[in-house]
Amino acid sequence: MNLRAVGWLLGSLILLLAGVLLVPAAVGFAFGERKEAWSCIASAAIAAAVGGGLVWSNRGSALTPEGRLDYFRREGLAVAGLTWFVAGLAGALPFLLSGAMDSPVDAFFESASGFTTTGATILSAEAIDRLPHALSFWRALSHWVGGIGIVVVFVVIFPTGGRSLYRSEVSGVTREASLQRVRDSALALMRVYVLLTAVHLVLLWLAGLSWFDATVHAFSTLATGGFSNRGASISYYGSWVVELILIVFMVAAGINFALWDSFLRIGPRRAWRAAWESNEVRLYGGLLVGATLAMTLVLWAWGGSRGVEASGLPDYTSFPRALRDAAFNLVSIQTCTGYATADYDRWPDACRLLLVVAMFVGACAGSTGGGIKVVRLLIVAKAAFAGILRFVRPRAIHDVRVDQRSLDDRFVASATRYFVLWVLAAVAGSIAISLMGSDLVTSVTGVVACLNNCGPGLARVGPVLDYGAMSDGAKLLLAFLMIVGRLEFYAVAALFVPGFWRR
Repeated sequence: MNLRAVGWLLGSLILLLAGVLLVPAAVGFAFGERKEAWSCIASAAIAAAVGGGLVWSNRGSALTPEGRLDYFRREGLAVAGLTWFVAGLAGALPFLLSGAMDSPVDAFFESASGFTTTGATILSAEAIDRLPHALSFWRALSHWVGGIGIVVVFVVIFPTGGRSLYRSEVSGVTREASLQRVRDSALALMRVYVLLTAVHLVLLWLAGLSWFDATVHAFSTLATGGFSNRGASISYYGSWVVELILIVFMVAAGINFALWDSFLRIGPRRAWRAAWESNEVRLYGGLLVGATLAMTLVLWAWGGSRGVEASGLPDYTSFPRALRDAAFNLVSIQTCTGYATADYDRWPDACRLLLVVAMFVGACAGSTGGGIKVVRLLIVAKAAFAGILRFVRPRAIHDVRVDQRSLDDRFVASATRYFVLWVLAAVAGSIAISLMGSDLVTSVTGVVACLNNCGPGLARVGPVLDYGAMSDGAKLLLAFLMIVGRLEFYAVAALFVPGFWRR
């Protein structure tokens, strides 16, 4: 392990974050929020000092005397894992220095939630509405930077980012993308990400949102993060047009970005054919449509308020209203965005359970969405079925096929290992949170929401509540689970293996 190379790379990434912190400072000055603007500048200065110190003290360590790269897979894993903890610390500074938050734990939780695109918050609805523009923008910007991946941005800017960093950061990179040069692949992801964000922003503005609101929600949607500058989230706007635009782009953000890049490279017709031939995309779309229809029918039969305004519930005897709320909230949860247009914690148990299952499944690999990922569950299900067939007919060949291709056993084993790790982490985390004073539903759904980077859960962490009432220990554990979920276990787990750090 080249520890000095790790220090140099980590310092370079911190310097990149210092530059990003200047953007909300400019927003603060534009809205006359001098205190918040200067707090962002001070945060950038602290980050620049730390990053610059690491770069200076480890200069030349990432290259051999001949000019070749002197870091490989282990260094890439170390930097990818450590970056998210460091980003959480750097991102917490504006909240603390501006006085918006008094607790370092709260600030770290909010920052980690932003960069990992989880969208869980310790802020109440009233506190979100009172939050200055600079800090609201910083929350959304941390989503946007974290959505594409801080390391991917680094690879685009610095050619020495290398394959090790890229492969350690990006999950579900397709075989097609791996054949390209690493920097070209990173640029392709960035190009799609920026283009979709810009289109989404303009459409939201045309739908009636201010430029500031449109920017905040475009950043949060494409990153599938869910931070809003409105305490009532998307229900604040009361517009089906806004909700429809958000649904389209949440679904788009949950699809492998390599497919979107293929639209630009090979044209829509061939790209649509590739998308249709993808088992994962078809299953992803089928789950969204099927779950939405099922939830709509349950809400319609239930009826909600049934015209009684004092109940505080919508009138779901109207089929269009039931469909509208079911579609938006189901898509938001399955893509792990975390927006809400209704208090679905008051819905029938069947709907609540369906939302938890959708949170568990998540979006496609290679997207900004969270969850276990559709393709992993597809592989695990097919592997389980193949195991049954082998038991019945042990001499026959029963392989696992995805997209008309037989998968190598190591890919099947990788998906199965991830599934087992996820279950163990979810069970252990739920037990730990419950021991810290939370009820069963809060503990389980809070852990699942943070581990899958979804944000809101049920009960005390439901869509109209927040994580602020939890103990500091619970917040730190949940923030850790957010990072574990964002890096999909291995890059974080490697940091705790003693042999990983040996030369």
